[in-house]
Amino acid sequence: MAIERPTFISAAGLNPAGIVPAAGGVLIRDGVGTIVGAVGVTGDTSDNDEKAAMAGIVAAGLAA
Repeated sequence: MAIERPTFISAAGLNPAGIVPAAGGVLIRDGVGTIVGAVGVTGDTSDNDEKAAMAGIVAAGLAA
């Protein structure tokens, strides 16, 4: 991963807990727009992770 995404190594040191924020997390909202949860996906590129999260939310009949 570090070879494909050089910023991964430098970003990993930014947070003392070792957490690296990245795309792939999507908020779940109810019918009036209130946030009721979230889905997070990791394992592919950030764009594909986000697409997978969105697909899961839609498949569950919820809204992002």
